[in-house]
Amino acid sequence: MGDSDGPEVGSRAPEFTAPLAAPDGSVTEASLSSLVADGAVLLVFQPTDFDLETFAERRAVGKYDWFAADDRVRVVGVNRARPRTNREFVDYLGVTYPFCSDRDLSIARSYGVTYRAFGVAPRARRACFVVDDDRAVRYRWVADRAGSGGGHPDLRDLYEVLTDVLGRPEPERFGLARG
Repeated sequence: MGDSDGPEVGSRAPEFTAPLAAPDGSVTEASLSSLVADGAVLLVFQPTDFDLETFAERRAVGKYDWFAADDRVRVVGVNRARPRTNREFVDYLGVTYPFCSDRDLSIARSYGVTYRAFGVAPRARRACFVVDDDRAVRYRWVADRAGSGGGHPDLRDLYEVLTDVLGRPEPERFGLARG
């Protein structure tokens, strides 16, 4: 179980189908192909041991909402929780992106982000992948086992990759004519 089996930048992202809990409370089956049909996807793998009472965990989950503000990229969380738990989680934190339920860690395993806690319990590491509309991996970040020592990706790096994939957004003109 480890990172070496996961897709590298430039390779094709593994296909998956899983229950997707949306912020509106709905749960549907979604595949990676259906998620990238409208453009790039930022897959955010998160451990299942959420400590929602800590500011750090709330901030870690909420910072990906910034990317969801651009309608050209779809942010999708991936964790081991049940769809119902994910709906409650989305509601509790006011997160604006959906979560895939990866109960058996098959998605995490196919992306090479699993490990065994204390050599026994299988878990997913924190990880991010940008997958473009051709299912090519354009960005890959995986935390170390404990999530310590750089437990989150550099948001500037992530932004630059998304800008490279999507181009710069058209600035708002607020009804003003272009000059």
